[in-house]
Amino acid sequence: MNRDKQMKDIGTALAGMRRWQWVAGILSVLVVLLVLTVFGKSTSTKTIFIPPSSATATKPYWVADSGASPEYYQMTADYVAQLALTSDPKSAAYNIDRLMSITHPSIQGLLKSELEASASKMRAENVTQAFYPLEYHTGDNRPVVAIKGTLKTWVGDKPTSSRQVLYRMEFSLDAGRIYLTGFKEAQPNDPLNEPKKPGGATP
Repeated sequence: MNRDKQMKDIGTALAGMRRWQWVAGILSVLVVLLVLTVFGKSTSTKTIFIPPSSATATKPYWVADSGASPEYYQMTADYVAQLALTSDPKSAAYNIDRLMSITHPSIQGLLKSELEASASKMRAENVTQAFYPLEYHTGDNRPVVAIKGTLKTWVGDKPTSSRQVLYRMEFSLDAGRIYLTGFKEAQPNDPLNEPKKPGGATP
């Protein structure tokens, strides 16, 4: 009798063990699937901004760890152009400091020395200049913007020149922060400095 009871208890225990083994197996599979799902997803965060109606940017733009929308680069290019090209003897130093805060260290020294030389000349000759943007061109999948506009100059309160200029700016993103990595006058026939295809043709 005792043996029959023992065998019954053993059978019950084995059945319970098998049941828990099935449960453990299913849970293990679910854990593996969860891990694969988590690590398979992108960890990049995309933030979308809606500019106020009074802002110069009128379209929504987005910024992510891996890049940003063309509208964001265009807005930043406009900001850079105003700091670098719209200035007078009093505001020049302040504009340079603001521009250096978003300039990449790789070009910061050279760009600062060029802007300071221009600011020194403006103070010596009492020159004021203002840039009026007209057109923007952005690179396809490249953080490059060409900005075309009119650059007007005054000596004292007398206008002395008004000319069309075209500048190309390059940017980079690091952990969502934008940096200016290139700023110079561009060629009208290749404002974005597009990469050349074999044979010399542009894409």
